[in-house]
Parts: sequence; C-alpha cells; structure tokens
Amino acid sequence: FLDTEGTKATSMYSDEVKTFLFHPIDYDLDITADSVYMGLDRYLYYKNGGETMAVTDGNYAKHGRPVEFFGTYFDTVIAGDAETYNTFFTDRYYASNKPRDSFPPQMLYDILIEQLTMTENEDKTVTYTFNVSYKIHKNTGTFRNDIDSDASRVLYYELIEGMDGTVKIDRITYYK
Repeated sequence: FLDTEGTKATSMYSDEVKTFLFHPIDYDLDITADSVYMGLDRYLYYKNGGETMAVTDGNYAKHGRPVEFFGTYFDTVIAGDAETYNTFFTDRYYASNKPRDSFPPQMLYDILIEQLTMTENEDKTVTYTFNVSYKIHKNTGTFRNDIDSDASRVLYYELIEGMDGTVKIDRITYYK
C-alpha cells in the first residue's frame, strides 16, 4: 500500500507493514508533564542468564560497558536527540540504514535488555547480542513505526566493543 505521500509504506524493523493510529508529533514535548508516563516503570532492566536487575540509580557503568551504552542510548532516545543517536552506530550499520534526521522526545518505559551472547573476536573486539524490548507511551511513529502505543516488540541488537572500549550498534533486526 502507499503512504500519505504516495510512496510505498515501510516498517522500520519488519517486512510486515501494519497501520497504527499514532499520536501527534511534538518536538517541544515536555515528557515530565505527562503524569501517566511519569507513573510508569521507566527504569532500565538488564537480564543476564537467570538474573534480572533494575538500574534504579542511573549508574549504568557499574553493570559493564554494554549496559552503560544502552543507558546512554535510551536516555538519548527519550530526549529526542537524533544528532547524538546517530553516533551510536557502526559504518557497517550505515551501509544499509540511513541516519535519523530527527525524532521528538520518546516516552519509553518497560525497558528490558537481555544479554544473549558475548564473543571475543580475533581482532580483540567483543561482540554482544541482546534481545531488547520497550514500550512507547503515546507513540508518534517517528522513532518506531512498527509498534502501537504502549505495546512492545522484541528487537535483536548486535553490539561491537572496540579495543578502545567504545560500544556501537552493528545491527538491529526484528526478533522472530
């Protein structure tokens, strides 16, 4: 089917295109003024094996570089900071994906990152894989157009930690 501009509609992380009723876009949104959102669970949860921990103090670094990366990543998405967001990806990621022009602040909650693997590579880098899920309260469709408001869909993230300790996203795909 075609979108409102007459081009083929696409889904960000899925081959399946669904239609959702998105909320109005507001780049000046003060998410702290939304009492429903402020009452939701906005902590980042980190699952590794059978243990799940909530990072309640904002000190992501004490849980390791990948968790620190995700803490900063989600804080950036919540702030609607597309410029910083675009720095979180490898050149390989950008070989098949475009940087974001913009997106408004996102009301993310129920954030869960589940570490699946950690592999030390021959070139001294480390590859991590995660299942990641979160919900967006009053989703505008500008950051994720493949989920409805207050719904989630698991995504598979592949992170690369360089020899200098920098962590970047190498791939995001829809988890099937």
